[in-house]
Amino acid sequence: MGSVNLASEVAKKQTDVIEWLNDLFPDFNLPPEASAEELRARLVDGSVLYAITRRTNPGLLEESWGGDYLSPRTQMEYLSSFLLVVNELSLPTFKVVDLELGPMAPVIACLLSLREHTSSSNGECRSQPLNRSTDFGGDRLENMDVSRGENTRGLQNTISLVEERKHSFPELRTRVLRSPLSSAPSSPLSHQVGHKFHETFQLNQGRHSDLPAAKILEMTKSNSLDTAPTQSLLSIVNGILDECIQRINGEIPQRVACLLRKLVQEIERRISTQAEHIQNKNNLIKPRKQKYLSRIRVLETLATGTSEETRIIINQLQLIKAEKDKVEEKKKIGDQDVIRLRKEKESSERKILELQQALETSKKSYEQQCQLLEAKASLTKVESEEKIKELESLLADSRKKTKELHALSESKIQTWDQKQHTFQSSIVSQLQLVKELRASSELIKHEVVSTKMRWSGELNSFGLKMKELTDAAENYHTVLAENRKLFNEVQELKGNIRVYCRIRPFLYGECKSSTTIDYIGENGELLLTNPSKQGKDGHRTYKFNKVFGPAATQEQVYLDIQPLVQSVLDGYNVCIFAYGQTGSGKTYTMTGPNLSSKEDWGVNCRALHDLFQISRDRKNNIMYEVGVQMVEIYNEQVRDLL
Repeated sequence: MGSVNLASEVAKKQTDVIEWLNDLFPDFNLPPEASAEELRARLVDGSVLYAITRRTNPGLLEESWGGDYLSPRTQMEYLSSFLLVVNELSLPTFKVVDLELGPMAPVIACLLSLREHTSSSNGECRSQPLNRSTDFGGDRLENMDVSRGENTRGLQNTISLVEERKHSFPELRTRVLRSPLSSAPSSPLSHQVGHKFHETFQLNQGRHSDLPAAKILEMTKSNSLDTAPTQSLLSIVNGILDECIQRINGEIPQRVACLLRKLVQEIERRISTQAEHIQNKNNLIKPRKQKYLSRIRVLETLATGTSEETRIIINQLQLIKAEKDKVEEKKKIGDQDVIRLRKEKESSERKILELQQALETSKKSYEQQCQLLEAKASLTKVESEEKIKELESLLADSRKKTKELHALSESKIQTWDQKQHTFQSSIVSQLQLVKELRASSELIKHEVVSTKMRWSGELNSFGLKMKELTDAAENYHTVLAENRKLFNEVQELKGNIRVYCRIRPFLYGECKSSTTIDYIGENGELLLTNPSKQGKDGHRTYKFNKVFGPAATQEQVYLDIQPLVQSVLDGYNVCIFAYGQTGSGKTYTMTGPNLSSKEDWGVNCRALHDLFQISRDRKNNIMYEVGVQMVEIYNEQVRDLL
């Protein structure tokens, strides 16, 4: 029962909100019995809520509620503006998610509170502010008539109007600053236009008479005056009037007078529009005032009753208040139950939807499996029938072949009987031949014994010859070791450390005339010249074991190093390395300019080739194991690159 009352109360509040919106906006046109979802569809884009704030704001007179497409960003700006106004008024608010998906109760409560606040604020401010606005509007309407006359009388009348307003300037400024038009809040677009308008009229030294005529003409012809805030217009008017007061002769330029006339016309237009808007508000407030006055009279009549009746009424009011508290408590509980039941309903609906989807999916999969099984069964049946036919044909063929084989076996048995008689006769003849072979084998045995004796004598003589060859081989290894020792001693006599100088030939593209080589001797002498120095410092002599000139080939360079490869295989440690500055030819000598050509091989490639070639030649006598290491010496640090 409580939930039914709660639902009816929510429906009543929703009807009140719809009627209020229809009163505010005749084009809203939503029936009072509309559902919550229909109301949500009208409010979700934020245009109606933004129009409410504009309607309750005297400075904003245009409303729109979703006639055209609104971008998501514009919708969010409308909702944010409405919620900001509600928070500033300390009224109940709601979340954006409530308006989009949640319950509409917080939204309805917020709109009802805003309606009550608007009604109360209109009742409190309808006396003094309205009279002030009316007086101000009348003053401005008179000035507007003067301005209209100025359009026909020309510049001289404009100057006289300015002279007249000089004397009433303090009162005019006071009225303007007190006007609700100048203090009305503006939209973000108005702030942006006002800021741009203020930047356009920024002065170098605070004088409006110094503005160029082109800028004033542009501002008077464009719509900047229509979109600029009233506060900016009034500040410019006040500045021009201040300059007129400060001038000695009271004259102002014609372009500034035109600008002043435009500004005054725009301000008077806004004031007249504001006055009409306030008059419409007064017409809306009068019926409510009569309604409240009638209620006040009824309450005064009731208040004139006896004190007993007053006490009874107070007691009844207390009882009603207690019942109201209980009802509100039940309402809160009911709201919580409704929210909980709504959530449970939504969850159950989601589960039902998921189960239905799962059921549909399983049903479709089951039907597909049944179709596949039926197709497989029909296919299997056809295949089995074909196989049965094939087996029957094979059975008939096998029976036919069995008969043929039976007849063939009979004929073969007869043939084998004939062959058996033939074999028996051949066995008899073979036995006779065996006897003859035994006799011949005895003769062969005697010949083998004689041959064995002859071969034993030959083997003894062969052993003596092998002993002589073994002694000769042992002497060969001794001589070979002595030769290796002598070879390495010769290498040591040549020098354990040998320094060769290789002069790299010019590469393609290098200038052959830019050389410092002056003389190359046969015994390792090298003379270098330095053209930048004179005398003894211009010539330097160096001594090496041998100097290879630019004409020396890669093979000639390697011939002096080749004996060291032999020493490596004999167990000696050998190190061959090249050093020199960048571009001096280290890579050219050690690796070679072109590895694809054997003639261009460097020392490394030739040494490795000879090393493996000699090891292959000696593989029958000596087994070599080759290991490789690759290190880098950089900044006095040795790094193992492998």
